[in-house]
Amino acid sequence: MRILLRKRLIRVLAIGAVGLSVQTVAFEVLGIWLEVLRPSLATIVGAELGVITNFTLNNRYSFNDRAHAPFFARLRRFHLVVLGSIAIQWVCVFTAESLTANIWIIHAAYITGVMLGFISNYTGYRLWVWKHHEEPAV
Repeated sequence: MRILLRKRLIRVLAIGAVGLSVQTVAFEVLGIWLEVLRPSLATIVGAELGVITNFTLNNRYSFNDRAHAPFFARLRRFHLVVLGSIAIQWVCVFTAESLTANIWIIHAAYITGVMLGFISNYTGYRLWVWKHHEEPAV
């Protein structure tokens, strides 16, 4: 059981890295390089793209060994879980951009928000989104 949990955590971390890459590229391009959005808004747009990526990959590779709720119920739960993380990220970046235009501080706030959100996301994934349900007796 421990090996399975470790493998699952490694898969979730790897998939999280892919989702974070998607999110960060959107944040950088829209909020920093092109400046078409404020960095705090680019954080939310990027996060949603990362959420869709993470859900799809986690659903397929990290939690596919479990019997669980229907697809759209899991997707709704996933979004509810990550809303806390997105809010944390937004608050961090919004606060930084409200206090300074220093790009390094805004980046540090972005990274801080992402790191703070990971723990709550993983816990919510395991305990609610892909909660293990017993197979129905036939």
